[in-house]
Amino acid sequence: MKNFLLLIVALFCTIFSVFAQTETENLAKYQFYRQRFNQYFIIVGDHEGENMVIGNRNRYMGKGICFGQHSIHFGYYLGMVATEYALLVRNGDLIQAQADLQELSSALNAYCEQMDKCEHRYNQEDILDGFFVRENVPTDFLDTTTGLGLAHRQALNQNLNSSHVYDTSTGCFTGLEKGMPAYINTLFQVYKNKELMSQDEAYGIMMGLALIIKCVPDLAERAKEIFTLISLQLVGKNPYRSCPNDGYIIKKPDCQPISESSGGNTALFGYGIAAAAAKATGLPIDTFINSLSIKDYMYCLRKYNLTGKSAAIIGFNNMYYIWKICGNGVPGNQEWNRSMAATLGAIGDSWGKHTDKSISKNVYWKKGEKQHDWRTFYLSLWRFLHDKTPNDNEKLMIQTELNAAPPFGPYNYKSQQFPDNFAKGGWAYTYRYRATFEEQFSGSKLTGNFSGLDYMLMYNLYQLLYAPADSDIPPFHK
Repeated sequence: MKNFLLLIVALFCTIFSVFAQTETENLAKYQFYRQRFNQYFIIVGDHEGENMVIGNRNRYMGKGICFGQHSIHFGYYLGMVATEYALLVRNGDLIQAQADLQELSSALNAYCEQMDKCEHRYNQEDILDGFFVRENVPTDFLDTTTGLGLAHRQALNQNLNSSHVYDTSTGCFTGLEKGMPAYINTLFQVYKNKELMSQDEAYGIMMGLALIIKCVPDLAERAKEIFTLISLQLVGKNPYRSCPNDGYIIKKPDCQPISESSGGNTALFGYGIAAAAAKATGLPIDTFINSLSIKDYMYCLRKYNLTGKSAAIIGFNNMYYIWKICGNGVPGNQEWNRSMAATLGAIGDSWGKHTDKSISKNVYWKKGEKQHDWRTFYLSLWRFLHDKTPNDNEKLMIQTELNAAPPFGPYNYKSQQFPDNFAKGGWAYTYRYRATFEEQFSGSKLTGNFSGLDYMLMYNLYQLLYAPADSDIPPFHK
């Protein structure tokens, strides 16, 4: 295992001398990304901080690792392993599938024990209730004066040493191909008090759980339980605390609301949450419907310029009406709002016969300098979860994206001295399918090496949709 990446690097130097690729080469690239991820972006285990996903390694071309926006990366991780499991089972590789099953079980344990059971931070008894912190990486995670810290640092630096650092004269990490993770020894942005759940972080985990429910029967009930609890938190119906019901407000264990600016008001997406939860868990949609206060109803009207409506407690029909408006493209310039709507719409199939068109309106958008195109991912997620007919045009788009992914992993080493020093083809950001067009294709201020989970999950969805088990695609394995 330790020498696997070195051998594959030598192979890729030959394969990718010409960048035109075949299905076989994309499979080899996937397998390389998978080993790269498990070796340099996660430690699977039972201790604090283990099973947490490093979203950005060598941030700012330094020696740090960063767990920012962790729950979103974690959702991609759950989805990647779940879809990989489905491919392994489909191709009869049950030994590898069992390893994935164990990895997923460990990841769900980490969510429950490290992220969800966080009430002790509020001097309350820990309980699995759907309220979570975004990550649980201790500040001594890489501290070599502790046994675990030393083990973590050694594990994340396999085949690397302190000489593998960024060279400002060449724009590369010494002795490494671009995209290959370099030496690390510090944490970047680990918060002592831990950041709390927000809508986008919750939807990221829900996406991963939905794929587990679809792909992994042995873990489906557990994933449904977690999905249910998160959804109830989002709609303000926590069954384990007696906080006042103020409508669609996420509340902390001490009943204090999370602010709207921090993603705490879920009123606009209320029906989308309920539809996604009902579809994923099999529970009646009313389980996830809450009545809104007049204040929140007016908030909805104000956000969507529906002036002239009388203020009243919002009902089911009004909720659906607001969600239909979201299906025409969530107003505003925030691309993350559109990715959130697309995620819920894909999970819940909640825009009826026009779900594919509504997803496209949210994820294929141009306005001024802000633009993006995430159709491949969100439409594939929707098609796979709901057994929709594959689309040949989307297939070609996915192939183009997968072919363009860099051989050694996504990266952005952009600097004033090297303004074009980033992965080309749209892979210059930590997660492609939430990034603006500029972030994808021109890089951003967020520099370093990225996990590649976006590529791996997209690849797996592509295989599940477009490469049946009896095709001539090579056997799939880790």
